[in-house]
Amino acid sequence: MFDAVVRRIAAGGYIDEVAADSLAPLRPAPPAAVVEAEELAGRPLPSLLRRLYLEVGNGGFGPGYGLLGLRDGHRTGGTDALAGLKGGYLTLCDWGCGISSELNLADGQIWGYDPNPAPDGVSCTFPQHMTIVDWFSKWVEGTLYQPWLVQDPTTGEWRGATDAEYAEMIEEAFGPDGLAG
Repeated sequence: MFDAVVRRIAAGGYIDEVAADSLAPLRPAPPAAVVEAEELAGRPLPSLLRRLYLEVGNGGFGPGYGLLGLRDGHRTGGTDALAGLKGGYLTLCDWGCGISSELNLADGQIWGYDPNPAPDGVSCTFPQHMTIVDWFSKWVEGTLYQPWLVQDPTTGEWRGATDAEYAEMIEEAFGPDGLAG
């Protein structure tokens, strides 16, 4: 997966929500920044993520507004990846509108956070049912979507959207060919 991510970055447009001509050059994280993150988390970062930070960039590439960096790395909205580490979650990226993707370092699962549709008393955080390898695989393939909290039409429960719900939403918004208009 590491090589596939590097190829996607090399192809340009390596942050989904930023114009290619405004992208900053990528600079790997210093080893001390990775050690600091692992010490704060009390466990090692997943090997793919660790390697991407050390060999590719201290954030600044990937989905949304880019993978958040570690100390002195890529930030969005004044936040870096370390913001949630006290709770065992590494914030991966900001998608805008308060939406983010997070990695639970205890079990390796990706969680979504979408505060927009949830009524009072409903958790805005939900499992995305994927690992960091799955997350980057979907990004490379162009099939990773921002976390989206939806209310199940059958049960009334709040949960993360399924891939089929994303596909339906995209078709409704852009038509079957994916083009707006």
